[in-house]
Amino acid sequence: MVPKGFAMDKKAERLRLYKKQYRKLAKSLSDIGFIWHGNLQRRRLPCSNTNCACKTDPKSKHGPYPYWTTKINQKTVTKLLTAEEADLYEEWIQNRRKLQTILRKMNQISKKAASVILINRKHSF
Repeated sequence: MVPKGFAMDKKAERLRLYKKQYRKLAKSLSDIGFIWHGNLQRRRLPCSNTNCACKTDPKSKHGPYPYWTTKINQKTVTKLLTAEEADLYEEWIQNRRKLQTILRKMNQISKKAASVILINRKHSF
């Protein structure tokens, strides 16, 4: 049988570890810049010139052209971007993905901390 004080020490140590991990993730949030929703795609497309090689050879299609895609009111919206817009949105979309990853990790740590804090409760998540 494990002495009662020993179990409490392990519990406190786990909570300290979770808090340390959580604070590190929270601090990294301040390094994230602007965020943007949606996704970027780069497409190669045929032109309207009937004599162009892009009509017969798929490798000769023009582009790639950057497109931004998102859902608005349950409908997919796509917009052709300039190179400048594509560079900016690409960075901001990456920032959003980093943010989502950090938040997911913070949530996982919170669940672990809750299981330690609420160990004597009947319901766990």
